[in-house]
Amino acid sequence: MPKPEMATHLYILSEGEDDEMFYERLAEQATGRSFAYGDEYRVRPGANWKSVLATSKLLICRFKHWADRQDIAVIIAVDNDRAPQHPGGRAYPRPLPALDKTKAPRYPAMQQMLIEELGPDASKWPVDVALAVPVEMIESWVLKLLKPDREDLPLFAQASQKTARDYYGKQPPPQLKDLRDEEARVRNLTRAELFWQAAEQPLEPAIQASRSLAMFVEQLKSWR
Repeated sequence: MPKPEMATHLYILSEGEDDEMFYERLAEQATGRSFAYGDEYRVRPGANWKSVLATSKLLICRFKHWADRQDIAVIIAVDNDRAPQHPGGRAYPRPLPALDKTKAPRYPAMQQMLIEELGPDASKWPVDVALAVPVEMIESWVLKLLKPDREDLPLFAQASQKTARDYYGKQPPPQLKDLRDEEARVRNLTRAELFWQAAEQPLEPAIQASRSLAMFVEQLKSWR
């Protein structure tokens, strides 16, 4: 009798348990595979971009010395938070705040880090890697999965933020986390349950509506 195939060991670098669960379920959906979950790697909520990039590099350095192919996959997740030059980005109805315009581009920087550490040919990397960089943050993917036909999503986390007021005026519309909380309330779900329900939705409608999500799913489907 043939030996059962071992599950791929999956490492997820993200901000917390809800995010980990969400990205793991998307990986299962996109690949049709199940995973053995690796050690926890967390980005502190609110951590600056430089520390996120450094933590990502440390995780990748765990695997770069292997010459042979490993049964390991890695998801590196970081919110884009309106950083410019994201290849999955979108046009904004009015100019962004000055601080956002000066943010370092995150997706290209992650790609460059992977090339520097693992080489330019992903087919020769010892592990599979996918970059989860939502525009603007993970809630935008959650909301698009739940309602792919939703019109353009807001840009900021909460309407109470000064940046949202500066952009939209004195009374901003509900922002991403506000909409997330409202979806959870209407569906009588916790946030974790809402994330799970979103990750259980068919992927195709949402990736048609979100280029950044489509980029992530394309990478997952390329895993060997």
